[in-house]
Amino acid sequence: MSFESLLTFALIVFFIAIIPGPNALLVLFTALSNNKSRAFANVAGVSCGFLIHAFISALGLSLLLSQSLIAFTLLKILGVFYLLYLGFTHFKAAYQLKKIEAPKSEAQKGLMNNFAKGLLTNLLNPKIILFYLSIFPQFVSSSNILEDSLLLGAIQAIVVSFWFLIIILLSQYLKDFLSKAKNASFLNYFAGSVFVLFSYKLANSK
Repeated sequence: MSFESLLTFALIVFFIAIIPGPNALLVLFTALSNNKSRAFANVAGVSCGFLIHAFISALGLSLLLSQSLIAFTLLKILGVFYLLYLGFTHFKAAYQLKKIEAPKSEAQKGLMNNFAKGLLTNLLNPKIILFYLSIFPQFVSSSNILEDSLLLGAIQAIVVSFWFLIIILLSQYLKDFLSKAKNASFLNYFAGSVFVLFSYKLANSK
């Protein structure tokens, strides 16, 4: 694979990444309402999701999934319900907002939970599968399908992670604003509404 092809692919995934979507908003709201370490865990989960998508694409399962109306519809339903779950989780956090210092074991559990959130938000997004069906194969050589797929998946993970790290660092400028419980509660209500909106858009997508 030529350097020009890799650069072109990196630019494509970068411009896709800067368009606000469930992955980016999950990272942003985690960084604002919790702390950077949990947002980094989100990013790690999202990055692993890209590698899994790339591996599945190399095996041809993405094409098989897209051609099965039942399987693709089931995936979309799972994605809708997961986004709804994220939305109502934020609603609950806003309603029950308390300033509590979490013990170390809970902090560790939080990192694993946020890693899982990032991973599932990525894997349960049918639009990412469509990306791996439409744009992704154009950069994969038929003679090196697995190697090229994993390389491109790694590039996408790195590029998207770089953008998300910028989001996390910029979000720290809003920390003082969110130190007040009232403002943090508003953020959670807003985040919940956005995830519910994404679930509605996904449910009505074709």
